[in-house]
Amino acid sequence: MLVLFTACDNDFESEFDLAPDERAGIAVKEFKDALNSSEHGWLTHYYPNPTELGSFSYLLKFDATGVVSMNWDYYDFPDESEYSVKMFEKPVLIFDTYSKFSKMTDPEIGIPGQGFGGELEFSMTKKSADGDTLYLAERVSGDPMVLVKATAETPVQLREYVKHTKHIERSNEQVVVPFYFNLSVEGWDAKVNMVYSGDKLIAFLNYEDGGVSKHELMPINFTHEGFEFHHALVLNGIGVRSFKYDEAKNQFDVMDAGVTGAFKYEMDYTAEIDGLTDKLFGPRTFGGSAEIISPKLFNLIDGIYPDSGLNFLSTDTYVASWFPRTFNLYFENWSSLDIKVNYNKKTEDVVVMEFLGYDTGWSAPFDDLAYIEGLMATEKGQAIKAIVTSDKGWTIVPIELKEYGSSYYLVSNEDPEMYMCFGLTYEDDV
Repeated sequence: MLVLFTACDNDFESEFDLAPDERAGIAVKEFKDALNSSEHGWLTHYYPNPTELGSFSYLLKFDATGVVSMNWDYYDFPDESEYSVKMFEKPVLIFDTYSKFSKMTDPEIGIPGQGFGGELEFSMTKKSADGDTLYLAERVSGDPMVLVKATAETPVQLREYVKHTKHIERSNEQVVVPFYFNLSVEGWDAKVNMVYSGDKLIAFLNYEDGGVSKHELMPINFTHEGFEFHHALVLNGIGVRSFKYDEAKNQFDVMDAGVTGAFKYEMDYTAEIDGLTDKLFGPRTFGGSAEIISPKLFNLIDGIYPDSGLNFLSTDTYVASWFPRTFNLYFENWSSLDIKVNYNKKTEDVVVMEFLGYDTGWSAPFDDLAYIEGLMATEKGQAIKAIVTSDKGWTIVPIELKEYGSSYYLVSNEDPEMYMCFGLTYEDDV
């Protein structure tokens, strides 16, 4: 028994011969001292709700006066909060005043009434032997938050995160790349396709495993070198989690020890999803707008209307005699060129837009069918019509699928460097 008690190691409790209040005071002080011990603060990749969201990265610097200075990866805007450490079952860190960390719980953002699902109170569980890592847990849910001692370079490195966000969102690409972002790993029998949602910091993974289509939501966090999965993705007994950007090759290399592989932009899709065409383009479904358009597709369409540049694309798939199904080119002056189509199912996740003509609008010049046909008879107009209504169709690649409000990409099978992202598709409630 003596040996057992001697071997027990708890960083935040004193000997049991002290009174409970004394032990609590010592534990609280040791926790505060640990928080204050880092000259440059602590870096954390905090997952407020790892079942639905990726991580928000914070740089937190605690001082002895009860103030924590902070910044995060979203944008460079320093902030601070008062904090305290109190004893409950364990020493608990509490963020006491409103700050950017409070956004993890603010009911006005994220999920209505719930916010992002995070917490503001964290129990101390342990620290590493060298004191460079502190392990905390949300007081209610028990989900972890890990603080890693920052360096003088960490503030600059935090600003690198957005660069990698833009790579996998394709929001900074002037160089044309294929849509599909596929992971190949030596020892795997299949590639894994990843579609990233910047709104939720989460990836939708699609792949074939033993002939079966698999789909997984994977929260991620960014680093100054690339990004990491919330947990390892394991196929054929080989797990991968960490990726580093190779600028020369425009790819993300696997960084896990003993594993060789990379995420690359490729022309081919790795899986199919049953029922997507019927769900998003079948009878009694509504359309949506696409403001994210690949550079190559945007450049193809922009300039077809000489009086205004291209703004966004939209589709309306509702079936009614008075409301024809259309694919619409919206311009910056809010006029639109509407192509009448049938959305025909080619496969479970490929839809073909069958050309039916043009729909005249309510105002000039698109209230004149002859004017529309004149624009579309040009070389540019014919190229637009050919890609939109290609017999090869468009592959539907989901970002998120839910009853009311799915988001997805349409990727041209004629040319996978042409794609567009539809933010919402509202389904009829009948």
